[in-house]
Amino acid sequence: MAIQKSLSLAFLLFLLAFLSFHATSPSPPLSEAEALLKWKASLSPAQALHSWLFPAANASTNTISPCKWTGISCNSLAGVREISLPSAGLQGKLDNLSFPSFPNLVRLNLSGNTLTGTIPAHIGTLHKLTSLDLSTNNLSGILPISMANLSRISELDISSNEIRGELAPIFFTNWTKLISFQFQYNQFTGNIPSEIRLLTNLQILNLGGNKMNGSIPLEIGNLVNLNELDLSINHLDGSIPSTLGNLSTLTNLNLQENQISGIIPAELGNLKKLVGMLLFQNNLTGPIPPALGNLSMLTYLYLLKNQISGTIPAELGNLKNLVETSLSSNNLSGPIPPALGNLRNLALLLLYSNQISGSIPPQVGNSMNLRILDLSNNLLTGSIPSTLGNLTKLTMFQLVENQISGSIPPELGNLTSLNILGLYQNNLTGPIPPSLGNLTKLTLLYLHANQISGSIPPELGNLMNLNELALYNNNLTGPVPPALGNLSNLANLLLQDNQVSGSIPLEIWKLVNLENLDMSINLLTVGNHFTGEIPRSFRNCTSLTRVRLNANRLAANVLEAFGVYPHLTFMDISDNMLFGEFSPNWGECKNLTMLRFSGNMITSRIPPEIGQLRQLRVLGLSSNQLIGKIPKEFETLTSLFNLTLNDN
Repeated sequence: MAIQKSLSLAFLLFLLAFLSFHATSPSPPLSEAEALLKWKASLSPAQALHSWLFPAANASTNTISPCKWTGISCNSLAGVREISLPSAGLQGKLDNLSFPSFPNLVRLNLSGNTLTGTIPAHIGTLHKLTSLDLSTNNLSGILPISMANLSRISELDISSNEIRGELAPIFFTNWTKLISFQFQYNQFTGNIPSEIRLLTNLQILNLGGNKMNGSIPLEIGNLVNLNELDLSINHLDGSIPSTLGNLSTLTNLNLQENQISGIIPAELGNLKKLVGMLLFQNNLTGPIPPALGNLSMLTYLYLLKNQISGTIPAELGNLKNLVETSLSSNNLSGPIPPALGNLRNLALLLLYSNQISGSIPPQVGNSMNLRILDLSNNLLTGSIPSTLGNLTKLTMFQLVENQISGSIPPELGNLTSLNILGLYQNNLTGPIPPSLGNLTKLTLLYLHANQISGSIPPELGNLMNLNELALYNNNLTGPVPPALGNLSNLANLLLQDNQVSGSIPLEIWKLVNLENLDMSINLLTVGNHFTGEIPRSFRNCTSLTRVRLNANRLAANVLEAFGVYPHLTFMDISDNMLFGEFSPNWGECKNLTMLRFSGNMITSRIPPEIGQLRQLRVLGLSSNQLIGKIPKEFETLTSLFNLTLNDN
């Protein structure tokens, strides 16, 4: 009996040992293969899974191994340790992927596919998982609380999905091995839990592009290994914690597009390894801390669209690695520091829409790598420094809406890379430098609303890429150069409100891409004095959308001079010397909202075809020699609210 009991006990111990061994040993490959094949069957056909096949009919099922299948890697015991199928064209859900079948799975990467539905709760059975990437799919629902069981996880990326809900504190309690935490561009709400302080190994924290609210936890300052902190595009409020100054390894700080208020803490000047600081589009107030001048590795500094006040600290001139900075749309005042001329790597400098005063420092011309310079909408005075002609890499120079005086320096003609030159709404005087004709890459030239005088230089006809030329509201005299007819890409030619005289060159009427032609006057100006005929070639300008030639001395037979303009919305050619009969073709200009021919010598009936212009709001035909009746077709002009037919 004792021997029998001893044997029974030995058998029981053997059985427990056997079961224990098989409970902890890797799952048989067959189970893993079956789980993968079952998931494949639930997905839309994908070429990437072509190698995932059942065995031949005469093969033993025990021989099925997925280890050579596309995207599958195994350990030494033939257990699946990695599933990596990024951008593999997978369409379907995760529900049918039996995660409990993969007890040895260490890495799972299904990013860049079209997976839908929720993240299933049984993903929490992957106890050995260290890296999970489900980014850039169409996953939705809330984050299953079972994911807190992934206590070995070090890389976690579910960015660019539609996951919603709040981040439970228990996640941060268990994910203490996390190095990279990327949840950006989802629909997460609620506060950032203070338990985030437990992620002391964290190097990347990205929660940008969600709907999170509340303030930034002070405890983030405990994450001393952090390299990247991105909380942008949320609904965060409160102030920037001064504890962020403890993050001595931080290279990128992005808090843009929130509702953060208060001042920029001077402690941010301790972040000596910082490369990018993006704090724009918040409610920040107070001055720019001079301590930011300590950030010697800083490459990008964006503080625009806040309510920052005070002067621009000269210490920013110490940021020798700075490539881009925008301080635009704030309440900055005082002068531009000459020290900014020390920034020899600077490619972008945006200071527009502030209250900056004083003159432009000549030292700005030392920043030889500048490509974009915008100082618009300030209170700048003085003249344009000739040293800006040194900035030969500039592609855009905007100085609009200031109080700049003096003449346009000829040295701007050295800026041969320039695409956009905007100097309008200043107090500029003197002539347009012929050297601007060297700017052959120019697409937009805006010099309007100044006091520029002299004639239009024919050299502007060299600007073959020009799309818009705005010289209106100046004191220009003399003729329109025929060379402007070379500007075959020109869409907008605006010369109104000057004292330009002579005939409109025939070459102008050959600009077939012209959309907006304005050579008119208004009640506040002396006006233009164009004479001569409108040639028949004007019929070919079929791209026109707006034409204003009113109050000149132009002559033409209206039947012959005008064609069909399918895009035309506005035509004012009143107060000229037009004659002849109206063409019925005006009924084909279906987009017209305003048509004015008043104050001419037109002798004809009103064509009934004008009744086809359903969008017409203003029709001016007064002070001509029209005869006949008002066409009954006018009854259909339901948008018309201004009709003048007097003095006919």
